[in-house]
Amino acid sequence: MAERTEKIAESVARQILRDIKEQHLSPGATLPPESAMLERFGIGRGSLREALRILEVNGLIRIRPGPGGGPVVATQDPRNFGQMMTLHLQSIGATYRQLLEARAEYEALLARKAGEQPDDLAGQIVRAAINGVGQNWAEDPVYASATGSFHQAVGKASGNPVLALVSDSIYSIWSVRVTAVLYPPEDRTLVLEQHDAIARAIEKHDPKRAERLMREHMSLYQSYCEARYPARMDDIVDWK
Repeated sequence: MAERTEKIAESVARQILRDIKEQHLSPGATLPPESAMLERFGIGRGSLREALRILEVNGLIRIRPGPGGGPVVATQDPRNFGQMMTLHLQSIGATYRQLLEARAEYEALLARKAGEQPDDLAGQIVRAAINGVGQNWAEDPVYASATGSFHQAVGKASGNPVLALVSDSIYSIWSVRVTAVLYPPEDRTLVLEQHDAIARAIEKHDPKRAERLMREHMSLYQSYCEARYPARMDDIVDWK
């Protein structure tokens, strides 16, 4: 009976997710009440709640408490995917060094894909991220946000949301568990100059140069992390 309930719950979870996509429900949109879903799917309350639990655990919906509450569509967040990924990373004994190596490879690939895009949209996306840096860009919170926004923009500009999601998820794992490793203020101008050079390569539709510059950029970051957190690099990625 438990196995049957689990399979029913998985099937219903898939259907609810399809409904969210087909109806173009935005984050924060309320899903139908429990009574309506029980009638529609013709299942028991336990199976429905298990289906909603599956979606909630994976960060696809959230349950709003209190009167008028219930399941609502969650905001798309790579951290949810990254949290699930850490379970598997811990199980295979992956280290933070390997995690960072994987991110560097993904970033280089995304830069190349962005440079391969046939129109100018990719360049516009990346340039907008650079132009969005405020006057106080050297301050820690602003700088951290600016660098994160740039790499997310490259992922978006790549035209491949699967690669972008994995890369952003890896970044979220790294930043939460190792901390946002920031270059010292005296080196931050160089980082922004590197971002600008990568953006120009993408704008000029030069995928090989964009990939090379991103690889060099990430290699410097890897070296800095090795020097700053030598002991942490060999730790196993943990699920929290």
